[in-house]
Amino acid sequence: MGAPTLLDSWFLPVIEAGTAALAVVLFVILSIACEVGYRVGRWRRGESEPSDAEIGAASILTGGMLALLAFMLGLTVSFAENRYEARRDLVVEEANAIGTAGLRARMIGGAEGDSIAALIGDYAHARLEFTRAEFIAPVDRILARAEGDQRRIWDLATVIARRDPTPITANLVSALNTMFDASMSQRFAFAGRVPPGILTLLVVGSILAIGAMGFQLGLAGHRQPVLSSLLLAMWVGAMVLAVDLSRPRLGSIRVDIEPLEWTIQELAPPRPGGP
Repeated sequence: MGAPTLLDSWFLPVIEAGTAALAVVLFVILSIACEVGYRVGRWRRGESEPSDAEIGAASILTGGMLALLAFMLGLTVSFAENRYEARRDLVVEEANAIGTAGLRARMIGGAEGDSIAALIGDYAHARLEFTRAEFIAPVDRILARAEGDQRRIWDLATVIARRDPTPITANLVSALNTMFDASMSQRFAFAGRVPPGILTLLVVGSILAIGAMGFQLGLAGHRQPVLSSLLLAMWVGAMVLAVDLSRPRLGSIRVDIEPLEWTIQELAPPRPGGP
């Protein structure tokens, strides 16, 4: 995951306040950078009338900075999206693993098989809580609950496998191993995000590039407030999207939890008198 940088620590309280707050802060920062650059450009223009060659050179350099920054921004969004897709795919994988383990526990039959199936149902609820937990949720407590269910499930399965080592019990043990491995993979996926250094470089690069754009506008003597604001809004939107995709518990873009909910419904014991 990488050690947090100083800039990442500065922005973390803003990110925790929500993506809207982050968007406002970034827009204000970039607007200030653009205004400072514009005033410096106007000051340079007031010192001596810039030649067309000087204005053209500033335009070329500014365009290069913005192009390079756009590439970095696209790369960052791609990194964040890959991590989001990994979490999303792992939800389906874990739901399938839990469902398979529950069905194989019922094949054991008897009180022990029913006990394991019931524990797997409780475990599925704990994993659902982990997947949809907010940033302020007691994630450690949820993980401890799931780990306790794992130990109890494994203890019962160990007793059955040692007493009756049949292909059915072997399949159950294999399914439980897959289920536990899926939970570890999902936990790692939720802990991972875009390296903080990339986000820091993106923010600093945005400030410099937008400042250079303001300088070029000031040097040319044209402010272009509407187009500049639209560009900043689009830029901030892409940056916020990268952060939103990167942080599964802070943003508004969340992985689908329906596969786990469907699995829990399938594992629920039949109602008395039901079909």
